[in-house]
Amino acid sequence: MSKLDLQPFEDLAAWDALVQRSPQGSLFCESWFAEAAREPVQRFAVMQKGTLKAGLCLPLAADGRGVIAPDLTIYAGLLYDLDAGRQRVKRRHDEFQIAEFVAAELATRFERVELQLAPQIEDLRPWLWHDYHGPAGGRFQLDLRYTTVLDISSLQGVGGSESAAQASTLFAEMETVRRYSVREGWKKGGRVEIVHDSAPLIDFYRALMSAQGQPPEEHRLQAMAGVMQGLISRGRGAIFHVLDAEGQLLYAVGYGWDERRAYYLYGAGSPDRSAPWQGTLAHWVAFQYLAQEHGLSEVDLEGVNSPQRGWFKLGFGGDLVSYACIRRGEQA
Repeated sequence: MSKLDLQPFEDLAAWDALVQRSPQGSLFCESWFAEAAREPVQRFAVMQKGTLKAGLCLPLAADGRGVIAPDLTIYAGLLYDLDAGRQRVKRRHDEFQIAEFVAAELATRFERVELQLAPQIEDLRPWLWHDYHGPAGGRFQLDLRYTTVLDISSLQGVGGSESAAQASTLFAEMETVRRYSVREGWKKGGRVEIVHDSAPLIDFYRALMSAQGQPPEEHRLQAMAGVMQGLISRGRGAIFHVLDAEGQLLYAVGYGWDERRAYYLYGAGSPDRSAPWQGTLAHWVAFQYLAQEHGLSEVDLEGVNSPQRGWFKLGFGGDLVSYACIRRGEQA
């Protein structure tokens, strides 16, 4: 691959078109998301002789001297824009050289880097091999992380029938306790409503984190609300409320989606009232809605890196998928 060049990417319409067509694109890299999440980003175009080869989405530290992994922008970094018809071995080589070039540029331009890449970035060697024979402090470190991705396509076309949904491949692959919780929730008179108001979800989240001794800052809560309202206003987000037989709100979860898949974003329960089946029922109904109403076939439950939450999410039977956070500098 001939010489590459890094240029500011200032045309937001063109940027969003790149996000839509790149295999690494996600709603987290769309131009509106950074503003809604109150997390500034810098966008670059990787060019070769005037041709766009990749985009680069970099969440910035407040001082502008570092790239950080912020709270709400889950996946960022490289978005390849290569010819899908190109021979696979050649395309892999192009991706390697682009990442190698970008790694060198980031090491030159920023004092510190903490960048969480999309799971669709398969080759991490350019990051691991940067300054391979130099001092350890100049290398990139890799923090391996995991998420779980579900195939919900078996819920498409079941016509809203709960019995048909429970006969699906997805339901059969869920662990026993998750299947039991779905049935128990319906048996106990639980129901799920789809709403457009993020306030109860944010209130529940505030109470949850405060009870855990980690009260969230108000600007973060406002950013979460901004993300959900931004998605809902674009017809690409929904909040699911779980209510008990008395109509009391027990639990709320927020989902967003793009052209490829849906993402579980936020969830929390009432601090005053709960049921053991509430979380499972919320996600189960969300899966049906996303498959049947929006034709989506994939859900990223976004992270199974915590012992408290990881096994719950994996209980829905999805694939275990790795992704990487690359680090260099002070936080490496």
